Amino acid sequence: MENFIVAVVAFSIVFAVLSVAGNWLLFRKAGKPCWHSLIPILNEFDVYSICWKGRMFFLNAILIMVAAACAPSKTGIDSTALTIVSLAALLGSFIIRWNLSMKLAKSFGKGVFFGLFLFLFGNFGRVILGLSSAQYVGKDDNFSIHSNPAAMSA
Repeated sequence: MENFIVAVVAFSIVFAVLSVAGNWLLFRKAGKPCWHSLIPILNEFDVYSICWKGRMFFLNAILIMVAAACAPSKTGIDSTALTIVSLAALLGSFIIRWNLSMKLAKSFGKGVFFGLFLFLFGNFGRVILGLSSAQYVGKDDNFSIHSNPAAMSA
């Protein structure tokens, strides 16, 4: 049992160091202050602001809090309505995280498959983005159903 606890602690330390290093390198490429990677909530807000809008971080945080508050085992009330609200909030958070991963990949010139990798293995993907030759190309705020910008003005 002691060996298991030591292994879990060692893995947690390595994971924390990789997370900080990945965000540090990512922030350097995106022009954000690198020391923000040391502050947990601030670094996640910066990741949102690098590729999307910072306010989406707060929306996601609210959805997670709603899901946790409405979880049936936490409230002691067996209510179908609370379960539905909790699941809807979790689905909203899932969609936001999916979009964040896709937008982060696109902000560094990567495609959908790298976005999927970021979604599944976020911190490892950030380390890869930081160490690779990928350059920050900026966020894509101009979402359009038209692939041709000239079609929008016509």
